[in-house]
Amino acid sequence: MRIILNQNWKLTYEDGVICNDISLPHEFPITEQSYPNPVCLSGLYERELVELKGLSDKRVLLRFHGIDYLSKVYINGKQILDHENGYDLFDIEITESLNFDGHDTLKIFVSDFDIINKPEIVMGKQDWYGNACGIIQNVELWIVDKIFIKSAKFIPMKDLKTIKCEIEFSDGQEHDFSLTVIDPSGIQILSEKFNYSTFDFAIENPKLWSLKSPQLYTAIIDFTDGVSKDRFQTKFGIRTIDTNKDKILFNGEPIYLFGALDQNFYPINHYILPKKDDLISEFLKAKEMGLNLLRFHVKIPDDLYLEVADELGLLVWIDLPYARQLNEGSMEYLEKLLENLLKRHANHPSFVVLSLINESWGIDLSKEKERKWLELFYRKAKNLDNTRLYVDNSACVGNFHVISDIDDFHFYNSFPYHNTQWNKKIENFATGDFKSFFESDRELPKVVSEFGIWGLSDPKDWEGNWMRFPVTTMGVKFPNSSPIDAIARVCGFHNIDDFIYQAQLHQFLGLKYQIERMRLRPEISGYVITEFSDIAWEANGLLDYNRMPKVFHSKLRFLNREILPIIKDHRAIIKDDDIYHAQVYIANNSGRNIDANLVIRTDTKILKQVPISLKKWSVSKIMDFSTKLEPSTQNIFLEIFEGGDLINRNFYPIVVLRPSPLKDEIVWVNGDILQDDELVSISEKQKLHGFLDLSGDWISNLTIFNTKRNKNISALLWSLGEVTSEYVLMMKQDKIPSSDNSIINKITGWGYAFTSLLYTKEIEGRRKIFTTLKDDLISRLIISYILY
Repeated sequence: MRIILNQNWKLTYEDGVICNDISLPHEFPITEQSYPNPVCLSGLYERELVELKGLSDKRVLLRFHGIDYLSKVYINGKQILDHENGYDLFDIEITESLNFDGHDTLKIFVSDFDIINKPEIVMGKQDWYGNACGIIQNVELWIVDKIFIKSAKFIPMKDLKTIKCEIEFSDGQEHDFSLTVIDPSGIQILSEKFNYSTFDFAIENPKLWSLKSPQLYTAIIDFTDGVSKDRFQTKFGIRTIDTNKDKILFNGEPIYLFGALDQNFYPINHYILPKKDDLISEFLKAKEMGLNLLRFHVKIPDDLYLEVADELGLLVWIDLPYARQLNEGSMEYLEKLLENLLKRHANHPSFVVLSLINESWGIDLSKEKERKWLELFYRKAKNLDNTRLYVDNSACVGNFHVISDIDDFHFYNSFPYHNTQWNKKIENFATGDFKSFFESDRELPKVVSEFGIWGLSDPKDWEGNWMRFPVTTMGVKFPNSSPIDAIARVCGFHNIDDFIYQAQLHQFLGLKYQIERMRLRPEISGYVITEFSDIAWEANGLLDYNRMPKVFHSKLRFLNREILPIIKDHRAIIKDDDIYHAQVYIANNSGRNIDANLVIRTDTKILKQVPISLKKWSVSKIMDFSTKLEPSTQNIFLEIFEGGDLINRNFYPIVVLRPSPLKDEIVWVNGDILQDDELVSISEKQKLHGFLDLSGDWISNLTIFNTKRNKNISALLWSLGEVTSEYVLMMKQDKIPSSDNSIINKITGWGYAFTSLLYTKEIEGRRKIFTTLKDDLISRLIISYILY
């Protein structure tokens, strides 16, 4: 009998406060005082093991799925275990310490440490969003006979019909047992007896686990030897994940990864997963947006996360947690954690990729000794379980791969201001001109495994206390940087609902632009958007912190479909006497050749219809297209129909403008010298508060227009990067500008810095315009369109 022991706990905090009826998993609450590095939090969990009354003929084990960080386990007042580390599954037999009278007492003392003083501890991202302390995953009570089944692994082989089985008994010996396998439709397909622990069996006409049809088999192992009896049940799926040159193969066929980084923090529960129904809701939202993969970031998922992914058909990429500074002890722990993880989650078909290190955190790969350790770590993973893909170091600027199954890299650039830099990075990464390995001659699938744009959440939906916490990175707090402080400043600057809407519009258009650039490169096999949901002040989620959709939720699925029509180098602002030119491409990241029809239209008028033939796994230039647009045009649509059915759509904002002379005096600010009593011009490269600059390549820039709602701000935003310089305008003495005067606003993160690209002032009864836009026709069209 195996019982989830998550109810009826009492918790006594270190200050003597007692909480009854605690449910596990559980975490000590985070407060403003303890964020992000609480020092030595502690508490005592306890409950009676009433389940054991009268069972003195049994063996009893406790199985802990995750306790952060130090734990001492007591049975009836006697300490039986002292455990350190927060991510591994561990167990202990408690039989000899029990009375079996229904009043056996289990106590678990849990304590933490000051992260700042323990850089060698493997703790994941607990120094960014608040430390986790408590029994953060399930506790199980195993009530078993003298000999019992400890684990059972069912590993699909590459032929997609042979299953390799590994059955582990508590005494480490071979025993007679029977295996029953039930297929996904409930039909028993196998019932055989075995007397050895490692064996193979074949399934004829197997039902494969896939994204569209996540078929799961049930395996039941029954064991009895006259003295001991046990039954162990698990589910497994039949699938393969592999690579062939520049392609990732899933069940033998190429697959494109449409992923999102999932840090999996919650505004109230923090490290604790929600109930299953809520987790299902999250994953269904992911699928609605066209995602097929979630990258579970620098911590170990509990079983429920992978169980739901198995059931719904989502791939999971796991990152091992990290330490700030690995030493021999923490390297040894990571190797044990690898073994622990691969055994614990062996039967989950959704788990397909594992990163061993992220962004070189904690490791110095310039040192040959540490590179050698990472290579051996990778080879150990492949030897333990070769049915998954492994990334040695999921790399970013300043570090590289040593040996890996995937050539992945993290790129961040501000939209629309650094579009040129983004385009160049993606081109160089795709062609191989960008160095991502120390040394390698292997052709590997290329994945942009992190990129993203910010879009703030609606404060009317906030829950928990996170909005009061300041921006904090690696233990450094920034004063007056909490979202609640930022919103207070925004409220005096701009209409808050419009501000949030425009921030999310900026996020969507930025993602659209950057995704399209990647989809134009057939050498790239997928991407992972940072991130699935907002986390505290980090507002780049596709969902907000409460897992509610942002305004672009229904549109994102078009970008994440296998077939995507794209206009390369779309011009969103054109003169009314110009001809609109477009280069039309279609990315076909599917395994089938397609005959279809392409329709190009505006909001009101069909411009072109052509038959098209698309080769599988290709990016094809379809045509050069030119037309004269009507002044009322607001969008160009590309639609693909197959057999009369719409299979995908894309759109591009556009505005047709008539040049007109600027009526007001304009000051073109093209440097850091500006003579004005209110304004100062500074470079985006200048650092504020000694840490962050205004580039927006990490904590993103948000572009907010103060203009009438009948203006097509999507088109303005799309074109803005063509005409911006590296300079911005700021108010002197760190004042917040008025949105009546600041017409185009470039705001970093949650109001980390309020800057302006276009600012107006009344001087002696006349309006004067200050702008850091370049002095060219597009800038003049934008200014005229907004102001007149």
